[in-house]
This record gives sequence, structure tokens and C-alpha cells, in this order.
Amino acid sequence: MNLDSNYELMFGRSELPQFFPMNLSMLPVFINNEMIKKVMEQARKEKRWVLAFFPGTKPCFYKFWGSLQAADDAGLPYLVINAGQHYDDRLTYGTQEFNFRERTACELGIRGDLALKSAELMVKVRWLAKLLKREWPDVTVIPVVLGDTILTAMVPPAWMFSRGEKAIQNEAGLRSMAPVEMSKIVSSGIEELIEKQFSGKWELMRNEPMPEQFDTFTSAAGSEFLFAPLELNREHLIREGHPAKNIRVIGGVVADALALKRREKTEESIFDIYPRLRKGDWLRVDIHRRGNLTPRRFKAIVGAVVKLVEAGRHVNFIEMNANRHALDLYGLMDDLMNLKDRENFLYTKVWPRYSHVIEFFESERCFSVLTDSGGVQEEMNLLGKACLTCRFNTDRPETTNESHSNLLVPPINSDFIAAMVNYLYDNPALYAKMSNGIKLYGGNVGQKFIDGVIELMDNGERPFSWVHEAQGFWREEEDNQEYLEF
Repeated sequence: MNLDSNYELMFGRSELPQFFPMNLSMLPVFINNEMIKKVMEQARKEKRWVLAFFPGTKPCFYKFWGSLQAADDAGLPYLVINAGQHYDDRLTYGTQEFNFRERTACELGIRGDLALKSAELMVKVRWLAKLLKREWPDVTVIPVVLGDTILTAMVPPAWMFSRGEKAIQNEAGLRSMAPVEMSKIVSSGIEELIEKQFSGKWELMRNEPMPEQFDTFTSAAGSEFLFAPLELNREHLIREGHPAKNIRVIGGVVADALALKRREKTEESIFDIYPRLRKGDWLRVDIHRRGNLTPRRFKAIVGAVVKLVEAGRHVNFIEMNANRHALDLYGLMDDLMNLKDRENFLYTKVWPRYSHVIEFFESERCFSVLTDSGGVQEEMNLLGKACLTCRFNTDRPETTNESHSNLLVPPINSDFIAAMVNYLYDNPALYAKMSNGIKLYGGNVGQKFIDGVIELMDNGERPFSWVHEAQGFWREEEDNQEYLEF
């Protein structure tokens, strides 16, 4: 076959259209050679692993903070490899707030949509993995990925295919669940829906969030050691075939940074930045999951915001890149801008400081949050605040069926969403019950993570084992994995 016929089979035409770009441009990778050399030489001297932490999204900076502090306290060698996928100051302020700038050894400069980011991660992580292997072949470097981001999915296979070493996944085992026969329960009314969420049966429902459920599941397959928030997450991983000996339950990774920000006094209060928040019982609305940006759901959510504000409820709508695009795409921006002069409505861009988010959540002015974020469900649980999760399922089901601190608010239509929010406003007994739910996610989680890693090193564990090793036949004497290139 010639080139033209191959192209025609692929794309249905024999000429290459001008608009079809086959070449990809990538930003350069920036590395701190001096820092990398210092860390790698320390690990070689002390015969320790090097942990390579891979933050990517805005929450990663505060979720990784506890582990980095514990690693510093233990004198454990580590590298921070920042994906560099965000260039908005609001999304990258965590590098300053949690002192990542001085700790970062490499920035990858990832750009593009999900597919392009995935491809670029594979290429750049492979390059970095090979570089470290070539210069320090006797030093084990283990990526540490977190939760359910695209980095979580792509870094482990890129590293494993390049070096023959698997990763560590922290916040592992996040699997979405939903009440059984959700559609039938919803039709029975709000009281029945709440009762079934609190006390009924739940089932795995891993369709969403997308791609996060793909990311966390794929990451586990490329990770040798798995650190899970709760026993439920451990059960998911064992059911999927991961060895129990490789799983540790340590608590929720948001706990350490949240505790830090509760102790600290902010230099400038969020209530000085947005004085309107000083009066009223505010519902914060932050929606960004792809499923909720589909036309019917998103229109229902925006419609519910309008109804709530017009009914006198205080609503703070948080603009994120994704929901701003949806507002423009569906022509809904005017629906919210028509509310801007009302004292009970506030439209703000995403708050860059995590300290401001926690200050508001913890305050008496925060009534609740209508969110589709997993981390926010954990934060509200730890703060003793009622949470409303605008999804049909959740990867933190324990906040609902165990703690009763969270309710699913399926985004069926605007009337239904508004009715569920109003139900919580109008039922102080339910609100008190949710605000006094069992706090699930523990504390000192970063220390528990680092303690677990040190134990693995001290026990002579390695980040990959062949079946003959796992079954106790023999152990390869050398870690050299050059035969992976065959």
C-alpha cells in the first residue's frame, strides 16, 4: 500500500487536509540540576529510595503538603516534579502558599486537552526516568501520585515502561458508588431519598466522574504500593486483585493542610475581600466535573441557582475555567449576571488561597456547599459542616452512608435541586445531624504515609516483582531491568 491509500483508509480521503496538524509542539522541560544531583547522591549514600512527588492540579499542592513536611522531618530524599499544566495564578498559588517553588526539581510544562496531556506526559516522564536511570543506575526512584488526576493515570505506566519500577499511589481506591435504584428512590420524594442515602443499600457506579474514575483505576494497576484513605477503599482494591500486603490505610490526604490552615490566621480575611459574605447564610456553589457540564445538567444547576437567589437564599457561585466555558457555550452567563446587584448573590472567580476557602467553610456564614468535588466532601466532613454533592454518585460514599454528613443532590432539573437545598435550609434537625456526623479522615496522614514508605524500605521491598519472586521461587539479584528493552 502507498501512503495515500493508507491515509484514505484512515480518514476517508486521499489528500491531507490543511487543518489536520500531524506535528505537535511541546514546551521545554525545566530541571534544577543541582537539586537533583544533591538528592540523588544523598539517596545513593544512604541507600534510600528517592520519592518523586508529581503534583498537577490546584488541590495537589495542599494534598501533598503533609507528606512533604513528613519527608523533610525524616530527612528522606525526594524530588517534586510539577506537571506545570496550569499557568493561571489562581490555580498555581498553591506553589507559593505551600512552599513548593523552593522544593521543585523539575517542571514538565504540560499543555493541551486530555489526550495531548496524556501523550506529553508519557514522552516527558519517559525522558526524565531514563535520565535519572542513566546518571544514577543504582538509585531507586519511585513516583508518588495522588488521587485521580491525569498525572495519576499516566505517570505510573510511563515510569514502569521506562525503568521497570512501579509507582506509589496515595489516596488509592476511590471508587464511585450510588444508592441502589436511584431513579426509583428519587421519584419517591426528598424524605425517602435522604433516608435511602443514609440507610439503604449502595452499589458500585463507576461511570463518573469521568475521566477521574479511569485515572484512579488505571493508576492502581501501575502502582506497586497503595495508600488508601479508608477501609472501604482498601476493600475495593483487594476485590480488584491487589495484594493486601501492599495496601495501607492512612486517612484522607486533605487532613494535614486543612489542620494547618485552621491553626493559621490569614493575613487578609476572605470577608475583607468579599464584604458581602459577612451577612447571611451562604451556599457556596462550585461545579466543574465534566458530567455536570453536559447541557441538561448544567442548565438545571444554573436554573436552580437563579431560583434559590430569587427565593432569598444567599448564593456564592464560583467561576472555574470549565464552568465559565459552559456558561458561554450554553448562553447562560446573562442568567447569573442579572443577579449581580442582589445582596444575596456573589459571583467570584475561584479563590487562589486554600486558607481563604477553609476560613469561609469554617465560619458561621457558610451554610453549606453545593459541589461536585470529592475533596470538598472530605473537608466539610472534617469541619463538621453539612455538604450537598450535586452528583448522581460519589467516590466518597462513606460521607453519606456512614457519617451522614453529606447528601447527593442529583442534578435532574432546577426545581428538584432547589427543593433539596431548601429542604436542608428548612430542616434544622437534619442540618444538625449532618453537621455532627462522624469525622472519617483522621490526622497526621502525611506522617503515616512516610512511616509506611520507610517501613517498606527497611523491609527490603522493591517497586516491582515478577511472579516468580512474588510466589517465593527466587529473587533477582540485580535491579537492572535492561531486558525490558528487548
